[in-house]
Amino acid sequence: MLSYIITLLCLPPLCAALALFGRFDNNALHWLHRVTALGVGIMVVQILTHLNPVIPFQSTYFYVDALSAWVLMIITILYLAASWTARSYLTREEERGMLKGERWQTGRYFALMQMFVWTMFIVLLVNNLGLMWVAIEATTLISALLISFKFTRSALEATWKYVMVCTVGICLALLGTLILYYAQINSLGADNALSWTFLQENAHLLDPDLTKLALMFILIGYGTKVGMAPMHTWLPDAYAEAPSLTSGMLSGALCSCALYVMLRNLVILLPTVGSELLTGMLIFFAVLTVAIAVPFVVVQRDVKRLLAYSSMENIGIMLAGVAVFTAFSLKAVLLHMYSHALIKFVLFYIAGTIIQEYQTRNMMRIHGMIKDVPLTAGFWLVGLLGILGMPPMGLFFSKFYTMLALFRGEHWLAGSLLIILLAGVLVGILYHGMRMLCDHPKRVPGGDLLDRIDTPILIILLLLSCVVGAGFENIPWINRLLDNAVRVIGG
Repeated sequence: MLSYIITLLCLPPLCAALALFGRFDNNALHWLHRVTALGVGIMVVQILTHLNPVIPFQSTYFYVDALSAWVLMIITILYLAASWTARSYLTREEERGMLKGERWQTGRYFALMQMFVWTMFIVLLVNNLGLMWVAIEATTLISALLISFKFTRSALEATWKYVMVCTVGICLALLGTLILYYAQINSLGADNALSWTFLQENAHLLDPDLTKLALMFILIGYGTKVGMAPMHTWLPDAYAEAPSLTSGMLSGALCSCALYVMLRNLVILLPTVGSELLTGMLIFFAVLTVAIAVPFVVVQRDVKRLLAYSSMENIGIMLAGVAVFTAFSLKAVLLHMYSHALIKFVLFYIAGTIIQEYQTRNMMRIHGMIKDVPLTAGFWLVGLLGILGMPPMGLFFSKFYTMLALFRGEHWLAGSLLIILLAGVLVGILYHGMRMLCDHPKRVPGGDLLDRIDTPILIILLLLSCVVGAGFENIPWINRLLDNAVRVIGG
């Protein structure tokens, strides 16, 4: 197992160095990126195959259990999809003048993407809350360079906001981590400093007052990285200005990674903080996050910002599921994390293709897609229905389970408010989406631009969402992994 982990962590930096400094032509760069992603995927499959979900793997620095394996699987699927669709996307960007000097840009993009994924892998594999914080901060620095990739004025402004807001949030998370370390020294001594497994075994011995203080900073700090309101202000700008492949990774992979770190910390804090305080805080932030997203969805004009506010809606649902903190709700959260990541990657990729086809991000200027670009329109329609939670897409089941968990937990007010707010999001997204599909065209598009390799990859992602989201109980390995991941979080 250790050899697989080391190989996994060596491949992306090696590819990044070769992409940035190697003398490769454009075709070789693309294949280098794809082969590296394939190698990483093989290593992840080996890790998942050899991992016993009941008995975690642990070494001096690394730790893999069912929870980290679940998120590792999500990020790897998106990483493979982004790697194999990058060629057609970047080529279209260059052909339409959105990128200049394609070879240099391609090498720089691949180097940054490899390092971005590498930092997320480190977050998932380390066994120390301090190293976990360092890795999550590294994701901020690398992803900032990806957001500013095109070096336009709006992209640089979005990057500046992203760095400032997320850095403040991560600093608050660092303060919470330091308070947790102080609580550990007071109660358990200085040995095994910030070791997750050690703290998890002895969490009930920590000082309740210190852990409550740590909870405030950790929840707000990592909540900023997740995109929780009111610390969400970086999210719409970053998702809108980044290249669409990057937007899909930010929404699907980085959001899942940040939520994973939050859950890891809550496991330590919950025994002494108690569920009442945690539930109250998370339900408040969940409802607030969805409530802020609704009006911006309704009045939105930018297609990628529409998807960004849709991400906020789904973040709020996941926070609500964590707030209930039952085995049923936590399994719903993990399923929602999986389906949201896959569907949102498809939507951001299709949004990028729409922008390339129509040369605008303004949805008011995009009409008649079903007639003009039927293949793109088909993926856009299925993706929108999926992100809204329509059956048989995976998000239908995870949303239903989360709402059911809220009412079972007697959170009647929060559940009712969320249903009303979700209806507002549904109306807003359907209004914009259907108008783009069915209205009379107002400008001539470039035709369907999806490459022959794009279509099967996007279909696979949508099918994976349906199959796992709807039938996880009939897939023994998936169901067992989910059950054990829930036990990691909830004991």
